[in-house]
Amino acid sequence: MNILLQQLTEEVNARGFSEKTLTAYLAANDHLIRYFGPPIDTISDKELEEYFKHLCVDRKLSRATIALKLNAIHFLYTHVLRRKFTIDIRWPKKQYKIPELMSRAEVQAIIKHCGPEKYRVMLSVLYGCGLRINELLHLKVQDIDGERSTLKIRLGKGDKDRFVVIPPSLLIQLRRYWCHYHPSEWLFPSGFRGNYPLSESALRRKLKDTLKALNITKRCSPHSFRHAYATHQLEAGMPLHQLQHQLGHNDVRTTSKYLHWLPELSNQRRDLLAGWEV
Repeated sequence: MNILLQQLTEEVNARGFSEKTLTAYLAANDHLIRYFGPPIDTISDKELEEYFKHLCVDRKLSRATIALKLNAIHFLYTHVLRRKFTIDIRWPKKQYKIPELMSRAEVQAIIKHCGPEKYRVMLSVLYGCGLRINELLHLKVQDIDGERSTLKIRLGKGDKDRFVVIPPSLLIQLRRYWCHYHPSEWLFPSGFRGNYPLSESALRRKLKDTLKALNITKRCSPHSFRHAYATHQLEAGMPLHQLQHQLGHNDVRTTSKYLHWLPELSNQRRDLLAGWEV
């Protein structure tokens, strides 16, 4: 590994950042090094500005991807190279796209046909509790409190713990799953390395295979089950502040985006065309 990337790894780990952040920072700075060639500590601010122009204009990367690369490179410069830079970035226009939302029937069909049992339960937990995939994969057996019907989420987004409610039907599934698999530490351990949690790629592959078997063409990922949880709970009447806590959002404005995706909720508008003869 390049000496700068090794130093970057040490600095990231020293701050307790997640493995996902480390991977993203390494990939972004590795691309920077390969683009310019070593040594990169001699790159001028003008050259760095042209690099980001290349990412925006030539590669047409999204605003979020460019922001991630900027954070990664800024971290390298600040904590490894001990150097500052000032550049002007021409940010691409921010896009706001509503994801393809799944119906309850589609969620039920996917979970029903996804096998073996471990994967069905994993999708059920994603949908039944509205978890992020990283929160799901790092669940431990001890995180389930059957008496209180709660699930402890350890170090979720923003490194914050929280409790979420487990619906009764899901609690029955989890108990049946434990009787069949007897996991000891990780709730969903790797089949090859029981002392590690199942990989994200394994669940994504299984979901992709299930969608193909069902001829579902909607863009669907593990995160789609979190979106489905939120929209379906709002349709069922869950108050917004409760949904905010369950999802682990710091700001209720983040949760309220789901209201914009469901304009039919509490729509008291009049039908201005009613009674017209067209």
